Amino acid sequence: MTGRFRWIGPAGLALVFSAAIPAADAGEATPVVGAPPIELPQARIHHVDLSQWPKVRVLATVLDRLGKPIQPKAIKAIKVVDGKVKSRAPYIQFKLGQPLENRKDGKLQPGDKAGLQNAVVLLAAGYQDPSLREGSLGRRLKEALLAAFKPLAKTDRVNLVWYADRIQKWLGLKGKGGLLSDVEESKAACRDARAEAASGGEITLAGPPGKESPPPPPGTDLCGMTGNTKAIVTILKGDLATYEGYFPRLFNLGKPFWSHARYCKPPREALKGFGEFSAENTSIQETERKNREMKGEELDYQTSAFDEALKLLVQDARPEERKALIIVSDGRDGYFRDLQLCQETPPKSCAIFVGERKKFAECMADFLRRRVAAEQLEFKTRAAHWIGTARAAGVRVFAVGLGMLGQPHELDRLRLLAERTGGTFRMVDKEENLAGEVATAMAEAVGPLVIDFTHQQPEDAGQELNLRLAIDLDPSLVRGDTVKLDTQAFVTSLPAKLEFRQKVERGVRGTVAKLQDLLGYKLYVVLGLVVLVIGGLVALLITFLILRKIVRAIRGS
Repeated sequence: MTGRFRWIGPAGLALVFSAAIPAADAGEATPVVGAPPIELPQARIHHVDLSQWPKVRVLATVLDRLGKPIQPKAIKAIKVVDGKVKSRAPYIQFKLGQPLENRKDGKLQPGDKAGLQNAVVLLAAGYQDPSLREGSLGRRLKEALLAAFKPLAKTDRVNLVWYADRIQKWLGLKGKGGLLSDVEESKAACRDARAEAASGGEITLAGPPGKESPPPPPGTDLCGMTGNTKAIVTILKGDLATYEGYFPRLFNLGKPFWSHARYCKPPREALKGFGEFSAENTSIQETERKNREMKGEELDYQTSAFDEALKLLVQDARPEERKALIIVSDGRDGYFRDLQLCQETPPKSCAIFVGERKKFAECMADFLRRRVAAEQLEFKTRAAHWIGTARAAGVRVFAVGLGMLGQPHELDRLRLLAERTGGTFRMVDKEENLAGEVATAMAEAVGPLVIDFTHQQPEDAGQELNLRLAIDLDPSLVRGDTVKLDTQAFVTSLPAKLEFRQKVERGVRGTVAKLQDLLGYKLYVVLGLVVLVIGGLVALLITFLILRKIVRAIRGS
């Protein structure tokens, strides 16, 4: 399989995450080996909607042996069963797409037929690697991004984030049509646009309406998601392939890009928007930056492409939209000729061994291992924040790794973000497979299998719903000889239970806040400590009395 598909279950994620984050110890090797591909086909539930309880909507992904989504027509039979109590009758069963027992409440259909709406951000690398700028990979990357739009429905909304030294995205503002816009240069204009959207009035800052772009309704964020996918397709078909810049800002790891301490020697290339790395220019630029910072102005190079893509979905996606972030990248971050610089001008600690080939090689390997380890540790900290934010907002990351460019530890970063947020990671080693893998990632992101049914005994459902799918596939319509699939159990709280718990939590928080206001914070803390001490003493006394009673009983017998 040329497009290698990697996807592991939750049980293995902690191990993989720790394995991809190398220790900072000098003598310890950097573990950057990725997890082996799992056995396919595969099925899983990734969302259960109980907002209209007792109506239940299950969203699932079923993939064939090549990692491609399986459509309902390839499913001979499917059962929704209790994931905990095996003896319980199925909640609903389907055969050849139709519910058994004449269940009028049951439906099995693909996501587009079920009326699902999606918000999707495509995040793509656009820096000056020779394979992108001069080779055929740049053209194939454009083709892949264009292919990604084909599975989208008219109701879906999108945006494109393109990154190198600068980060660009599509904007719906006046004068911005036909090109992507620099995120940092557009901050002031986007603040005005968001203020206009928040006002609820007419949108006056939008570009001219056309056939595919009617006047935006009140509340539209012109710097957010757009339903005008053809505008982005037009940009992709045009002169987007300006692969510029030498400092891809995917994650913005490490020391500031303009800091000489970041490099073995100052790069020959200029940092776009900052200029050359000469001592004079660096001094001038740093003075200007300090002045802007003192004035409270926002500075360039502070954010990353991943932050901007995630922010688009968190801030602008609608409650009814399913959110997906699709990354097409090699995972590289920072100056992409960094290794070459260090080979040309070794660090001082290794320069003393230049005449001793073996010691020099060992010193350089250790130096580079330490550098990667420091970046991976920083990535671990940032990834914890990104993953938490994505999960809370319901954003799933799907990554397509450019295996022909990326290093294993760089590609592992993409895989971890995807797997930890409920998405998938696919590796592409051959350019000709890129468009197909990107289109497949998009199809999986926006086209789940949807099962609708009504719970027949809602009064006996308890506090949570535990669901599992048992699937029989039609062997003539799927790749491979596996015809039976089971998902892992998916557990979710019932609305009544969830509402009760939220009320209790709100009540506790409200009571605590009132006590703090009444007593004052310091007295509140003191009283809290007193209560804890008294409670602890009471617990110890009770334990002592119980133990004494047990001892007496033993002696009496």
